[in-house]
Amino acid sequence: MQAAHRRHIGQVEAAVYARWQMPDAVQFISLRRRLTRQTLEARMQHTPPDSVLALRADYRQAESRAARLRLLVESGRTLNALPAAESGALALQRACSFCAMDGGVLLLRHADGSPSRSAGFGPAALQQQLATLPWQGAAQVFAAPLPEVALALCLPLHAASGEVFGALLLGNASAMRGPDAEDLEALQLLATLLAGHLHNSQLLAALSLRERSMSELVHQQMTAQEDERARVAYDLHDGLAQTLAGLHQRLQGFAQHRQLNDELRAALAPILQLAQRSMGETRQAISGLRPTLLDDFGLAPALDRELDRLRSQGRQVQWLRRDMQRLRPAVEIALFRVGQEAINNICKHTDSGAVSLDLHLDGDTARLQVEDRGPGFAAGQKQLAGEGGMGLVAMRERCLLLGGQFSCHSQPGQGTHLLASIPHALADEEHA
Repeated sequence: MQAAHRRHIGQVEAAVYARWQMPDAVQFISLRRRLTRQTLEARMQHTPPDSVLALRADYRQAESRAARLRLLVESGRTLNALPAAESGALALQRACSFCAMDGGVLLLRHADGSPSRSAGFGPAALQQQLATLPWQGAAQVFAAPLPEVALALCLPLHAASGEVFGALLLGNASAMRGPDAEDLEALQLLATLLAGHLHNSQLLAALSLRERSMSELVHQQMTAQEDERARVAYDLHDGLAQTLAGLHQRLQGFAQHRQLNDELRAALAPILQLAQRSMGETRQAISGLRPTLLDDFGLAPALDRELDRLRSQGRQVQWLRRDMQRLRPAVEIALFRVGQEAINNICKHTDSGAVSLDLHLDGDTARLQVEDRGPGFAAGQKQLAGEGGMGLVAMRERCLLLGGQFSCHSQPGQGTHLLASIPHALADEEHA
């Protein structure tokens, strides 16, 4: 009969471990405790004394295992919902309560190898004593390691690579029995849960820092690029453009000289055409680098000038909405570059089809939409992601740097639809 009772208890424990992975594990453990207690009380009334003692021992073991499971399940749920700064204090409190320790500290190792106290629980004097204890790569129990610490427990924190980057150190001022092997294993599992949470938080913080650094670098590069474009455009305007304009005027004056015969006039005509074409190309280069219309009249006139390239090809161009209100300089530059690159791509990759633009303000958010009825492209194609232009990635990055959004939708045979939106787009004095 005693063996039958133990088999019954073993079946109950197996059911507990099978249900541990379910979402309602804590409720199931409580139900199992009540059923086990009721079963034991009923059987103890008809069981010999030695069998009753065995049942009580099995019941205590089941209770201990249930407490270990409850520690892991509840701690795992709570740690996932807490930031890294608070998770260490919670793990210390749970661990100390589980093994009846007076207090503990959480130590984390810096990049230079020096440890620092990240969290503490219990008396401050005990925390200071525990922080001086050595910690290695395996769980350890110390008996009277310090004059004021009768019992100490070290639970190392391992990263995914296996490297130890911290430790939970628990201690008690008065002598007591140390945790058994199963309790120590449960505490080490708790430390593993905490280590995973802390390590993931560290990786996420490092990734966020790297992303911010990359965004700042891209922002600086784009700002430097715009400044250099403006400098080159002004140099061309004040230097080469003026020289070509003077040359063209001198050639025109020379062509109208009275003493010039017909043969020389005919030879001078293509030279005048070449000078005039050079002036036009110079103005176009200046406009591409930094259009004066953008600085003088705003975004809509500058984009309309870019649309002249499509009109010269005989393409149908339509403005759905054209808001003439001035925006912040950074917003105007970003949206102009997005629209300019979109028009470049239309000129490069489409031969026909209507083109429509929509520029309007939605509150203080500026929205630019460019749509063409060209052949479109599949989502996996890279035909618009480079080839000498800044591409879709750079368009998106320009919007993201100003807190905006960018989207591109295209399907073969259905054209392409670009939408860029940037908040807080109004000039400072208008926005105030």
